[in-house]
Amino acid sequence: MQTISVKALGKKFSETELFSGISFSVDRGEIVAIFGPNGSGKTTLLNIISGLAEKTSGDVKNPFLENNQFSYIFQNYKESLLPWKSNYENIAFPLRLQGKKNGEIKKKVEELDKIFGFSEQFEMFPYELSGGQQQMLAFIRALVSKPKALFIDEPFAALDYENNLKLREILLNYHSRYMPAILIVTHDIEEAVHLASKIIMLSKKPARIVGIIENDATYPRQLSYLKSKQFFEVKEKVLNAFQRGAGL
Repeated sequence: MQTISVKALGKKFSETELFSGISFSVDRGEIVAIFGPNGSGKTTLLNIISGLAEKTSGDVKNPFLENNQFSYIFQNYKESLLPWKSNYENIAFPLRLQGKKNGEIKKKVEELDKIFGFSEQFEMFPYELSGGQQQMLAFIRALVSKPKALFIDEPFAALDYENNLKLREILLNYHSRYMPAILIVTHDIEEAVHLASKIIMLSKKPARIVGIIENDATYPRQLSYLKSKQFFEVKEKVLNAFQRGAGL
Protein backbone atom coordinates (compact mmCIF):
# COMPACT_ATOMS: atom_id res chain seq x y z
CA MET A 1 0.00 0.00 0.00
CA GLN A 2 1.28 3.47 -0.90
CA THR A 3 1.71 5.59 2.21
CA ILE A 4 2.73 9.19 2.94
CA SER A 5 5.02 9.07 5.96
CA VAL A 6 5.91 12.11 8.09
CA LYS A 7 8.49 11.62 10.85
CA ALA A 8 9.71 14.20 13.38
CA LEU A 9 9.11 17.00 10.89
CA GLY A 10 10.20 20.49 11.87
CA LYS A 11 10.15 23.93 10.26
CA LYS A 12 11.86 27.20 11.24
CA PHE A 13 11.74 30.64 9.68
CA SER A 14 15.00 32.35 10.70
CA GLU A 15 15.07 31.67 14.45
CA THR A 16 11.32 31.27 14.81
CA GLU A 17 10.16 27.68 15.21
CA LEU A 18 6.84 27.09 13.47
CA PHE A 19 6.42 23.41 14.38
CA SER A 20 8.51 20.42 15.42
CA GLY A 21 8.25 16.67 16.03
CA ILE A 22 5.32 16.19 13.64
CA SER A 23 4.78 12.50 12.84
CA PHE A 24 1.83 10.78 11.14
CA SER A 25 0.95 8.81 8.01
CA VAL A 26 -1.65 8.89 5.24
CA ASP A 27 -2.48 5.64 3.41
CA ARG A 28 -3.88 5.35 -0.09
CA GLY A 29 -7.66 5.57 0.27
CA GLU A 30 -7.52 7.48 3.58
CA ILE A 31 -8.83 10.99 4.24
CA VAL A 32 -6.79 12.88 6.85
CA ALA A 33 -7.53 16.39 8.12
CA ILE A 34 -4.99 18.78 9.64
CA PHE A 35 -6.65 21.03 12.21
CA GLY A 36 -5.34 23.59 14.68
CA PRO A 37 -5.21 27.24 15.77
CA ASN A 38 -4.37 30.04 13.34
CA GLY A 39 -0.64 30.36 12.85
CA SER A 40 0.13 26.74 13.75
CA GLY A 41 1.67 26.05 10.34
CA LYS A 42 -1.06 23.92 8.77
CA THR A 43 -0.58 25.23 5.23
CA THR A 44 3.22 25.15 5.53
CA LEU A 45 3.01 21.54 6.69
CA LEU A 46 0.84 20.66 3.68
CA ASN A 47 3.24 22.47 1.35
CA ILE A 48 6.23 20.52 2.69
CA ILE A 49 4.44 17.19 2.27
CA SER A 50 3.42 18.09 -1.28
CA GLY A 51 6.94 19.19 -2.22
CA LEU A 52 6.21 22.93 -2.46
CA ALA A 53 8.26 23.98 0.58
CA GLU A 54 11.46 22.87 2.30
CA LYS A 55 11.59 21.25 5.72
CA THR A 56 14.08 22.23 8.41
CA SER A 57 14.31 18.83 10.09
CA GLY A 58 12.77 15.38 10.06
CA ASP A 59 11.75 13.22 7.13
CA VAL A 60 8.90 13.07 4.59
CA LYS A 61 8.30 10.17 2.25
CA ASN A 62 5.64 10.84 -0.35
CA PRO A 63 5.52 8.24 -3.13
CA PHE A 64 2.78 10.18 -4.92
CA LEU A 65 5.21 12.96 -5.92
CA GLU A 66 6.77 10.57 -8.42
CA ASN A 67 5.37 10.84 -11.96
CA ASN A 68 2.91 13.58 -10.91
CA GLN A 69 0.46 11.24 -9.19
CA PHE A 70 -1.07 14.04 -7.10
CA SER A 71 -3.12 17.23 -7.40
CA TYR A 72 -3.21 20.30 -5.14
CA ILE A 73 -6.27 22.52 -4.65
CA PHE A 74 -5.12 25.88 -3.30
CA GLN A 75 -7.06 28.11 -0.94
CA ASN A 76 -6.82 30.95 -3.51
CA TYR A 77 -8.35 28.73 -6.19
CA LYS A 78 -9.56 31.69 -8.28
CA GLU A 79 -5.98 32.71 -9.03
CA SER A 80 -5.23 29.23 -10.38
CA LEU A 81 -7.97 29.33 -13.03
CA LEU A 82 -7.09 30.46 -16.57
CA PRO A 83 -9.54 33.28 -17.45
CA TRP A 84 -8.72 33.25 -21.19
CA LYS A 85 -9.69 29.58 -21.52
CA SER A 86 -13.20 28.15 -21.45
CA ASN A 87 -14.23 26.11 -18.43
CA TYR A 88 -13.88 22.94 -20.51
CA GLU A 89 -10.35 23.89 -21.51
CA ASN A 90 -9.51 24.73 -17.88
CA ILE A 91 -10.53 21.20 -16.95
CA ALA A 92 -8.69 19.69 -19.92
CA PHE A 93 -5.49 21.65 -19.25
CA PRO A 94 -3.73 19.04 -17.01
CA LEU A 95 -4.50 16.31 -19.54
CA ARG A 96 -3.16 18.39 -22.41
CA LEU A 97 0.06 18.90 -20.43
CA GLN A 98 0.27 15.10 -20.23
CA GLY A 99 -0.04 14.87 -24.01
CA LYS A 100 -3.49 13.24 -24.03
CA LYS A 101 -5.46 13.24 -27.28
CA ASN A 102 -8.80 15.02 -27.71
CA GLY A 103 -10.82 11.79 -27.64
CA GLU A 104 -9.27 10.60 -24.39
CA ILE A 105 -9.66 14.05 -22.83
CA LYS A 106 -13.34 14.14 -23.75
CA LYS A 107 -13.88 10.68 -22.26
CA LYS A 108 -12.18 11.56 -18.97
CA VAL A 109 -14.03 14.87 -18.63
CA GLU A 110 -17.40 13.26 -19.34
CA GLU A 111 -16.70 10.47 -16.84
CA LEU A 112 -15.93 12.97 -14.08
CA ASP A 113 -18.93 15.12 -15.00
CA LYS A 114 -21.18 12.21 -13.98
CA ILE A 115 -20.18 13.11 -10.42
CA PHE A 116 -20.13 16.91 -10.74
CA GLY A 117 -22.90 17.64 -13.27
CA PHE A 118 -21.06 20.67 -14.62
CA SER A 119 -21.46 20.26 -18.40
CA GLU A 120 -23.87 23.20 -18.81
CA GLN A 121 -21.01 25.54 -17.85
CA PHE A 122 -18.38 23.99 -20.15
CA GLU A 123 -18.61 26.67 -22.84
CA MET A 124 -18.54 29.55 -20.35
CA PHE A 125 -15.42 31.15 -18.85
CA PRO A 126 -14.32 31.19 -15.19
CA TYR A 127 -15.17 34.89 -14.73
CA GLU A 128 -18.79 34.14 -15.71
CA LEU A 129 -19.23 31.73 -12.79
CA SER A 130 -20.25 32.29 -9.20
CA GLY A 131 -17.70 31.70 -6.45
CA GLY A 132 -19.14 28.27 -5.72
CA GLN A 133 -19.02 27.29 -9.40
CA GLN A 134 -15.42 28.50 -9.66
CA GLN A 135 -14.49 26.34 -6.70
CA MET A 136 -16.22 23.38 -8.35
CA LEU A 137 -14.29 24.07 -11.56
CA ALA A 138 -11.02 23.99 -9.59
CA PHE A 139 -12.07 20.66 -8.05
CA ILE A 140 -12.91 19.10 -11.41
CA ARG A 141 -9.60 20.21 -12.91
CA ALA A 142 -7.69 18.77 -9.94
CA LEU A 143 -9.48 15.42 -10.22
CA VAL A 144 -9.67 14.93 -13.99
CA SER A 145 -6.32 13.14 -14.11
CA LYS A 146 -7.49 10.74 -11.35
CA PRO A 147 -4.65 11.57 -8.93
CA LYS A 148 -3.64 8.94 -6.41
CA ALA A 149 -3.20 11.70 -3.81
CA LEU A 150 -5.05 14.97 -3.34
CA PHE A 151 -3.81 17.89 -1.20
CA ILE A 152 -6.44 20.49 -0.32
CA ASP A 153 -5.89 23.77 1.55
CA GLU A 154 -9.09 25.04 3.22
CA PRO A 155 -11.20 24.05 0.19
CA PHE A 156 -14.58 25.32 1.35
CA ALA A 157 -13.65 28.44 3.33
CA ALA A 158 -15.12 30.97 0.88
CA LEU A 159 -18.33 29.08 0.14
CA ASP A 160 -21.82 29.55 1.49
CA TYR A 161 -23.12 26.62 3.54
CA GLU A 162 -25.19 25.11 0.71
CA ASN A 163 -22.23 24.92 -1.70
CA ASN A 164 -19.97 23.84 1.14
CA LEU A 165 -22.16 20.80 1.79
CA LYS A 166 -22.55 20.08 -1.93
CA LEU A 167 -18.80 20.01 -2.57
CA ARG A 168 -18.16 17.90 0.52
CA GLU A 169 -20.69 15.37 -0.74
CA ILE A 170 -19.13 15.36 -4.21
CA LEU A 171 -15.64 14.90 -2.74
CA LEU A 172 -16.83 11.95 -0.64
CA ASN A 173 -18.50 10.34 -3.67
CA TYR A 174 -15.30 10.78 -5.69
CA HIS A 175 -13.26 9.30 -2.86
CA SER A 176 -15.51 6.26 -2.62
CA ARG A 177 -15.17 5.63 -6.36
CA TYR A 178 -11.42 6.17 -6.86
CA MET A 179 -9.93 5.89 -3.33
CA PRO A 180 -7.12 8.46 -3.46
CA ALA A 181 -5.17 9.52 -0.39
CA ILE A 182 -6.60 12.90 0.65
CA LEU A 183 -4.90 15.36 3.01
CA ILE A 184 -7.01 18.40 3.92
CA VAL A 185 -6.13 21.55 5.85
CA THR A 186 -9.26 22.98 7.47
CA HIS A 187 -10.24 25.39 10.24
CA ASP A 188 -13.80 24.03 10.48
CA ILE A 189 -14.49 21.25 13.00
CA GLU A 190 -17.63 20.09 11.18
CA GLU A 191 -15.71 19.72 7.91
CA ALA A 192 -12.94 17.77 9.61
CA VAL A 193 -15.31 15.34 11.34
CA HIS A 194 -17.56 14.97 8.30
CA LEU A 195 -14.75 14.16 5.88
CA ALA A 196 -11.80 12.64 7.69
CA SER A 197 -11.05 9.19 9.03
CA LYS A 198 -8.19 10.70 11.02
CA ILE A 199 -7.82 14.25 12.37
CA ILE A 200 -4.34 15.57 13.18
CA MET A 201 -4.71 18.20 15.94
CA LEU A 202 -1.93 20.79 16.20
CA SER A 203 -1.21 23.11 19.12
CA LYS A 204 -0.55 26.83 18.82
CA LYS A 205 2.92 27.91 17.66
CA PRO A 206 5.47 26.40 18.10
CA ALA A 207 3.10 23.64 17.04
CA ARG A 208 3.19 20.00 17.97
CA ILE A 209 0.61 17.25 17.65
CA VAL A 210 -1.62 17.21 20.72
CA GLY A 211 -3.90 14.46 19.45
CA ILE A 212 -4.77 12.19 16.54
CA ILE A 213 -8.50 11.54 16.61
CA GLU A 214 -9.73 8.45 14.76
CA ASN A 215 -13.13 8.51 13.06
CA ASP A 216 -14.31 5.08 11.88
CA ALA A 217 -17.70 6.15 10.48
CA THR A 218 -18.29 4.36 7.17
CA TYR A 219 -17.96 6.02 3.76
CA PRO A 220 -19.55 7.61 1.88
CA ARG A 221 -20.92 9.68 4.76
CA GLN A 222 -24.36 11.05 3.99
CA LEU A 223 -25.58 14.40 5.33
CA SER A 224 -27.58 12.46 7.93
CA TYR A 225 -24.24 11.62 9.55
CA LEU A 226 -24.01 15.27 10.68
CA LYS A 227 -26.99 14.61 13.01
CA SER A 228 -25.77 11.29 14.36
CA LYS A 229 -24.56 10.45 17.85
CA GLN A 230 -21.25 9.25 16.42
CA PHE A 231 -20.64 12.61 14.72
CA PHE A 232 -21.13 14.55 17.96
CA GLU A 233 -18.94 12.13 19.91
CA VAL A 234 -16.04 12.57 17.48
CA LYS A 235 -16.64 16.33 17.32
CA GLU A 236 -16.37 16.53 21.13
CA LYS A 237 -13.03 14.70 21.05
CA VAL A 238 -11.74 17.11 18.41
CA LEU A 239 -12.96 20.13 20.36
CA ASN A 240 -11.32 18.88 23.56
CA ALA A 241 -8.01 18.36 21.73
CA PHE A 242 -8.32 21.82 20.18
CA GLN A 243 -8.86 23.42 23.59
CA ARG A 244 -5.75 21.70 24.89
CA GLY A 245 -3.70 22.76 21.89
CA ALA A 246 -4.92 26.35 21.89
CA GLY A 247 -4.62 26.69 25.65
CA LEU A 248 -8.28 27.64 26.09
